Amino acid sequence: MVWLVIATAILLAAGYSTRFPGNKMVYKLKVRGKELTLIEYIVNKFSEVFDDVVVVIGHDKDKVINALGDKVKVVYNPRYDIGMSESVKVGVKAVIRYSDIVAIHPADVIFILKETLRTLVSKAKGMLKEGKSFILIPKYGVKGGHPLLISNDLAKYVLEIKEEERGLKGFLKKYHQYITYLGVSDVGVLVDIDTLEDLKSNIDLLLRET
Repeated sequence: MVWLVIATAILLAAGYSTRFPGNKMVYKLKVRGKELTLIEYIVNKFSEVFDDVVVVIGHDKDKVINALGDKVKVVYNPRYDIGMSESVKVGVKAVIRYSDIVAIHPADVIFILKETLRTLVSKAKGMLKEGKSFILIPKYGVKGGHPLLISNDLAKYVLEIKEEERGLKGFLKKYHQYITYLGVSDVGVLVDIDTLEDLKSNIDLLLRET
């Protein structure tokens, strides 16, 4: 009997983008002559690797939906003003019934390589088939990055996180014994975009992808 493992990525795109000129999710990137919004770019990348991709939206939801069209599933977080923890819970709740592996990733961490994602998913599926519960985190140098890949049996505890308890950081502290770090050579697991300067100063990282 073939065991089909479903790996789902939750992309968090509900925030205010307070330090960016406008909503960064709909900012247009031009890479190798092709123009895409930031949210389209990261969705396309994850869709090539994961079995399923869900985008959590909130602020400027209509603009983000218009940018995505029918490319991907979206879920709305009506409490996006509270903080990222609410978006994480909305995303996990939407996929936990059918996903064996749940990956949580801020949508503004766009520089991660597809090959890194493939390596992480392969490692997670291998651990799952070995019967292990896990929180798998890519590590560049001494720093852990994104995404977090969580086995289904632990993902249900993500629904208990609270912003005042440091959200996912509190979850990681509580279940630290399940954490496995996977060393990668991809600095893209660390780099997020808060400002336009963050994007411009790291634009060369986009050109690594073929």
